[in-house]
Amino acid sequence: MYDQHLRKRELIDLAIALVVLSIGFAISMAGRGIFGGINWGLVARYLPVTFFVLLFAFIGHELAHRQVARRLGYFAMFQADYTLLPLAIILPLFFGFVFAAPGAVVISPFRLYGRGDERRDVFYIAAAGPLANVAFALLGILFMELFKSGIFWFFAYINAWLAFFNMLPLPTLDGSKMAKSNFIMWLILIITAGWLVYILW
Repeated sequence: MYDQHLRKRELIDLAIALVVLSIGFAISMAGRGIFGGINWGLVARYLPVTFFVLLFAFIGHELAHRQVARRLGYFAMFQADYTLLPLAIILPLFFGFVFAAPGAVVISPFRLYGRGDERRDVFYIAAAGPLANVAFALLGILFMELFKSGIFWFFAYINAWLAFFNMLPLPTLDGSKMAKSNFIMWLILIITAGWLVYILW
């Protein structure tokens, strides 16, 4: 019963965060905020696109963290941050840009089962999200070349940018944990993500 409650709560948190982020990105793409002008018709047109892209870029990122943590023996689940999540709509609505802090995968500090190297575990779990974004970015580039579609360019670019941003060595971001636990691998991965952002710019 308790596990069912947690699964339901996580699903609700993921769904709410996805919808809020999709709306925020659509508003940002359709204008410069209410003072600079927003084309609400474009917001409606962009919303399915941002939802589709973030379904992979955001949900894929968070589930990658969660699944790797669980495979390594930890309890892990996504929790939305309802204090910061509204900023994903408020900032694009008023100022035209997105600040996304929708929540994070919360991981127990102790293993529930199995044994392993804690330093290695930290790197694997932190790297899982950005690596999922890199994989989606490469898939987007492939589809972009095959179908010549701007939607797949946007898909590839958002995933590449999220991978690069999350790998910056700043506190709370994945890159901070990655750089401390395996500097060489972190450096290779952030250069790869940066290169993807550069070629898609």
